[in-house]
Amino acid sequence: MRFTRSNIEGQDTLLSVVYVQRQPGVTASSEEIRDRLTQSIQAQLLKQDFNVTPLVDVNLL
Repeated sequence: MRFTRSNIEGQDTLLSVVYVQRQPGVTASSEEIRDRLTQSIQAQLLKQDFNVTPLVDVNLL
């Protein structure tokens, strides 16, 4: 994943809306998939030293 940094002073929230499609053979529940992706995105943001509060909305198609 790659995120573009904002240079808007005072902005500290990042809203991500993600749409994903279940891959054939995946048996995990929709809730489990959403939770895993949300945690992964938030961890990646922290790893890249983004100083933001990430709000992640994962939609499973």
